[in-house]
Amino acid sequence: MRAAGSAESFVGMLNTTDSLKRGKLGKRFKRKYLRIISPMCSAKIYCSYAVIIILTVAIIVLSVALSVLGRNQQQASIKKTFAACPKNWIGVQNKCFYFSEDSSTWILSQKFCLEQNAQLARFDNMEELNFLRRYTGIFDYWIGLHRESPEHPWRWMDDTEYNSSVPIRGAEKHAYLKNNKISSARIYAEKRWICSKPNN
Repeated sequence: MRAAGSAESFVGMLNTTDSLKRGKLGKRFKRKYLRIISPMCSAKIYCSYAVIIILTVAIIVLSVALSVLGRNQQQASIKKTFAACPKNWIGVQNKCFYFSEDSSTWILSQKFCLEQNAQLARFDNMEELNFLRRYTGIFDYWIGLHRESPEHPWRWMDDTEYNSSVPIRGAEKHAYLKNNKISSARIYAEKRWICSKPNN
């Protein structure tokens, strides 16, 4: 019985000694392993941080560059659409337009425009005509179309012939914008007027 008991205690001691050794070896191994790995992990972590910082800076720089480029393109587009014009004039494409708030005859309206180095309004395409229509609202505005008689063609102030892209209603000699239409009236009728001149 003693032999059996001492054998068991010996096996128990061996197990304890083995587990102690394994525990000590495990701790030693961990320490050595961490000493070898730690500098590499630290370097990798620092490298990862550096890459993240570089990428973040690159993204910010690209974002700023793209926004500046987009803004410049937008400003260039605006400059093409809205010309730089004198105060109280509105620019579109390569022209400036003035919309009066007073009413006058066709002759006095043209005189006012000439004093501004302009003439009664001329539109060269549908985009310009639609632009003028948007600003006229409920009022009638003289424009630069006139003719000698109902048998003669409509002409602009520089004597070029009107292309009749939009028909002009009425049998009179001087044209004006009325809502979305172009109509004609007698020279002494009083209406507001639109002047136009090229953008400088």
